[in-house]
Amino acid sequence: MPDIRNHTGINRKTALWVSLFALAFLAVNLYLISVKDTLIFSLFPLVIILIYLYFTSLEKVLLLTAFLVPLSINLNDFDYNIALSLPSEPLLAGLLLMYLLFSIHSGKSWRELRSHPVSVAFYIYFIFLFLASITSQMPMVSWKFFLAHLWLIVPVFFLGTRIFYEKPKMQQVFILTQVFALFIVVLYTLGRHAGYGFADQEGQWVMQPFYKSHAMYGAALSMFIPIIFMIATEKSRPFFQRFLLFIVLFVFALGLIFSYSRAAWLGFLVAFGLGLIISLRIKFKYLLITFFSLILIALIFQKQIIRSLEKNEQDSSENLTENLESISNISTDASNLERLNRWSCAVRMTRDFPFTGTGPGTYQFLYAPYQLSREQTIISTNAGTLGNAHSEFLGPMAESGIPGMLSVVFLVTIIFVTGFKTYIYLRINDPQKARILLGVILGLVAYFVHGIMNNYLDNDKLALPVWGFAAVIVAMNLKMRKELEEKKKEE
Repeated sequence: MPDIRNHTGINRKTALWVSLFALAFLAVNLYLISVKDTLIFSLFPLVIILIYLYFTSLEKVLLLTAFLVPLSINLNDFDYNIALSLPSEPLLAGLLLMYLLFSIHSGKSWRELRSHPVSVAFYIYFIFLFLASITSQMPMVSWKFFLAHLWLIVPVFFLGTRIFYEKPKMQQVFILTQVFALFIVVLYTLGRHAGYGFADQEGQWVMQPFYKSHAMYGAALSMFIPIIFMIATEKSRPFFQRFLLFIVLFVFALGLIFSYSRAAWLGFLVAFGLGLIISLRIKFKYLLITFFSLILIALIFQKQIIRSLEKNEQDSSENLTENLESISNISTDASNLERLNRWSCAVRMTRDFPFTGTGPGTYQFLYAPYQLSREQTIISTNAGTLGNAHSEFLGPMAESGIPGMLSVVFLVTIIFVTGFKTYIYLRINDPQKARILLGVILGLVAYFVHGIMNNYLDNDKLALPVWGFAAVIVAMNLKMRKELEEKKKEE
């Protein structure tokens, strides 16, 4: 009989202990299954493997988390009195803990990342979030919100940036891992939706339990379609891979259409338009002049515009054109009117707490008294069960005050400025990387346009891709800086 040590390097004593441990596990597990009728102990080997990965390869844990996020299920959706997404949020919390422990243990910090403008913007954001939690009207809610944002942002952005910088190939692996998992969800949703004839009403919930609402589901799809297109049209990629990616792109497009999420459609259309403008290489100054001209026109003719919008009585429907037209209906569309109601509440809350806000995460619990009867709709509620402030910018304003909102605007602005600066450099020096970066930027454009009308960054389903995309941008920017420094030294 061959000696086990000659093949595995494991000595007999270790092999004996491993065998005894395995037999003990099997015995305990069989007992629990047969007598206690529970399978929970069967997960023990997976827990051991996961702990091992936390100590040996955080990048593998990050990829595993990226794959599981679209497939995770929130306990709150099943009447459990806890808003926890399983298994993704515990994995993210573990990543946060291990990242902090390794950072403290190594005693080293990456100065370039630590002092990067996007990192500084995150520090400012967390400072205002922290201060608003101290003065919160509901401290327990706010501190939980603050902690959740730490594990939603720190491991994805700071750890992600380091991994994507040191191993650039991981950027696409990270993105495609999420795409594959989301593809499973889209197939599930379309299959289920087909059973209802792709009807509008059923389209609001057929993506459950993976995504809570059609708007969240649509936002995720609109984010990934630009980057899938950019990867699929890479000429250097093998034909079979490109063929598969075009199938995925087609399925995602169907998913977006049948999500019936007008905000997601609008975000995607804006991203598509911007992508077209960039590809035509229209000078930035002309875009800036056009943008401010439109704002000026809107301010001058605001009364006429509002009257025109009030005349629009097209409600949302299964028809794509009619659904797009209903976006501007502020006279009869209940969804639009409720969004305006939530925005008005956020403004009134800010008037009462202009510098501190009511506290992070508290809007849904405190907005009810700020509703006016004339602004309430048939879907209005005092329980806060139908979403939050419906804005990534007005929500923070109500909860963290005007400084908190400005910190969010600053963060988003810096991410895009960094992205476009890097894109301009890569377009000349590395067109292939520039295409990938453009896909990432357009994905963020799609989300933040959507974010004017909805807010989902307190949920891992969108927080992970959004901050992951930001990490890709910063990693590429740091590479660009390094290359420019090396060129200066050579000169």
